[in-house]
Amino acid sequence: MVGPSPSGDGASGEDLTIPTLRAAVLVLSRRMRYQQASDDISSAEAAVLGRLGRGPQTPGQLAKAEHVRPPSMTRTIERLEERGYVRREADPQDGRQVLVFRTPAGDEFTQRSRELRTAWLAEQFDRLDPHDQQTLRDAADALHRLSDLP
Repeated sequence: MVGPSPSGDGASGEDLTIPTLRAAVLVLSRRMRYQQASDDISSAEAAVLGRLGRGPQTPGQLAKAEHVRPPSMTRTIERLEERGYVRREADPQDGRQVLVFRTPAGDEFTQRSRELRTAWLAEQFDRLDPHDQQTLRDAADALHRLSDLP
């Protein structure tokens, strides 16, 4: 396992793999976030829509999962509701709670954005030389396992 270096960059000795991987993943993630079905939605709103694809959640659960304060999440939910992408309903198990659901319009937006991201990534992938393409094919499973670690 690679430990932190004295410089605090996470690299051990001359090993720059971890900082290089970190930087590449961050830039690629940022660039992919810009590939969405509409410019009138923020990345935070898109993240909430994506999370709601796993099922309804309370505003508190969403705030915790997205690492924001509940008032910020309330504003995000309100903006998504104004666009017709989510709806709120009373929790049938606890009437004091509200559940947020993704609507069919939210499903459609999310699907279109996913298709745009996939097309964008495929286009970028095709621009690489065959060796780099094979390297990424070989690394895909390992990156998926890495993303699933707690």
